[in-house]
Amino acid sequence: MQASMDKFAAACDNFGLLINTKKTEVMHQPAPKAQHQVPTITVKGQKLQAVDQFTYLGSTLSRSVTIDIEVNCRVAKASSAFGRLLTKVWDRRGISLATKLKVYRAVVLTTLMYASETWTVYRRHARQLNHFHTICLRRLLRIRWQDKVPDTEVLSRAGLPSVYTLLMKAQTRWAGHVARMPDHRIPKQLFYGELFQGKRSHGGQKKRYKDTLKASLKSLDIDTTSWETLAQDRSTWHTLIYQGCQTSEARRTTIAQEKRALRKARVAKAATVVPTHVCPTCGRTFRARIGLISHLRTHHEQSITR
Repeated sequence: MQASMDKFAAACDNFGLLINTKKTEVMHQPAPKAQHQVPTITVKGQKLQAVDQFTYLGSTLSRSVTIDIEVNCRVAKASSAFGRLLTKVWDRRGISLATKLKVYRAVVLTTLMYASETWTVYRRHARQLNHFHTICLRRLLRIRWQDKVPDTEVLSRAGLPSVYTLLMKAQTRWAGHVARMPDHRIPKQLFYGELFQGKRSHGGQKKRYKDTLKASLKSLDIDTTSWETLAQDRSTWHTLIYQGCQTSEARRTTIAQEKRALRKARVAKAATVVPTHVCPTCGRTFRARIGLISHLRTHHEQSITR
């Protein structure tokens, strides 16, 4: 890195350009479970500031090689964009709901999903993004929490897919674009590149981008062994992604509805159970014996304090 920086500084001198060392930062991303070392990079004898994160092309890169900070920044920026349009668009009576949803997709949703094509997404990230997505839609549809409307119904009324589907759509489209690139392009070289040395550590491994892509392809019902051949035809690839997104979203909605129905059935069944355990002191009833035992301890403690 120091050699590259020296060459860059020499090239800037040839063209009469100056490097602002106060705005230039350096960050080191260590290997998994490797000790972090603060890099010492200088420009004409001036040491550059070492940071743990910085913003590049609108995306936040961190030393931990995760997207936790990036997801938080995306939610914050999307929330700011949503708040700026609160009085002029969302709360305005003269604008139809269809127009508000179009503005939401063009302004807020694009801000939330910016650069999501290259993310290595964990379940917690998708859940956090989808939670913000449904909160905004509830605000637009004027659905309060007292109405007890599930997220699947909110998405159905808005006519928008969940963030889970949007992430899979963005990543598979970008993967197809990289597969169609010529071999000399840097994104394709990085996508198919492998390390000459090194080994995977014992135990759980960090998730890779190809792991996220493989899960997305399976969820969209696309063959993971022949997807590169299918991606060569752009129109066919987009058609497969569109059909897969519809199937995946319908499947996810059905599973969520079945889980909700099963949960409500369990609650209703529990409400019909007749209590069989009665406290001999105060007459309070309990469905389980362990509840009665815990309750009897309170009477014992009260008798001791008296």
